[in-house]
Amino acid sequence: MLGWVAHNKTVPLEILEILAGDEDARVRASVASKRKLSSALFEALSRDGDESVRHRLACNAKAPEQVLEWLSADPVEFVRNAAQKRMRKA
Repeated sequence: MLGWVAHNKTVPLEILEILAGDEDARVRASVASKRKLSSALFEALSRDGDESVRHRLACNAKAPEQVLEWLSADPVEFVRNAAQKRMRKA
């Protein structure tokens, strides 16, 4: 159910902060796709141990340039490629 909470368009930032620390990577990935993340959440999720979370963040249209730069050096190729592609679009 936490994944559905994260998908809610009106979920408050305070709830997203809690969900960003969830043990389930699917929940964290849902949070990483949200556009209204704080800079602290963008930064924290960019260091997530799960590549699917970092990939979702790299695909996020609101990801700051600094986060995309970090992710463009990610050890996982598909995360790196997504970040580099977003940087070219910016």
